[in-house]
Amino acid sequence: MSLRHTSVLIDAALQAAGFAATFSTAPDATEARNLHEMQRGRIHLSLLPTSPSRLELLRRGKLRMVPIPLERGLLGWRACFVLRKQADLLAGVRTLQDLRHFTIGQGGGWLDVQMYRSAGLTTREVPDWRDGHFCRQMESGLIDLFPMGLDEAQHYFLAHFQKRYPQLVLDRHLLLHYPWYRVIWVSPHPQADALYEALNTGFDRIVHERAFLDLWERLRPPPAPDAWRQRTVLSLKNPWFGANLIPPKYQHLLLRPRWS
Repeated sequence: MSLRHTSVLIDAALQAAGFAATFSTAPDATEARNLHEMQRGRIHLSLLPTSPSRLELLRRGKLRMVPIPLERGLLGWRACFVLRKQADLLAGVRTLQDLRHFTIGQGGGWLDVQMYRSAGLTTREVPDWRDGHFCRQMESGLIDLFPMGLDEAQHYFLAHFQKRYPQLVLDRHLLLHYPWYRVIWVSPHPQADALYEALNTGFDRIVHERAFLDLWERLRPPPAPDAWRQRTVLSLKNPWFGANLIPPKYQHLLLRPRWS
């Protein structure tokens, strides 16, 4: 999914704080390299989802966080890919115990793997998933479902996967939910002090004035109501952090869909 809305929100926050800044994109790098460059002050800002390694650096004062939920918590809403011939596979799932009868597939090294396993869900890593190749493991019975972000699954991956595997569909009975947020990470280097203060001040202002929600809904509208309706929602615990990662002043930004 495009992250254009995040750059627009950051620009709006900095403008509200009266802080002038221009940004250039850092070269692609591993998580470890990205964090190293941030600590050295060569990367000033990043927008990656929250991870245990980043939280540990935050705790040690080696990284800073602006806890604004740029995706409004949408990253934590998961829909499941299943085989078309098993479109109703999850129709009877009402509890985590029900879900434990199935095997979940996930990309190799995804943090979600530990999330599902900590909930007692059998989870198998599938390194070659990007073009929908996990479908082969579904057809061989090695996995039953492959959860992905609701928004990205609907608007990109469904059509992308069906180019090669038209037998893949999105389940319409179940949604998984757990705390998972994209926030702003700021370098601890003194060069980034003014940027960090401006981001905090600016986001407070645009949230209070509702400009954050106005921009977000224009640039990144939430999934249609039909995406949420008549589905069972299973809430999982995140083993590293909870919803309280987002402070009270920003909690109202989190999407809390209504079902009917």
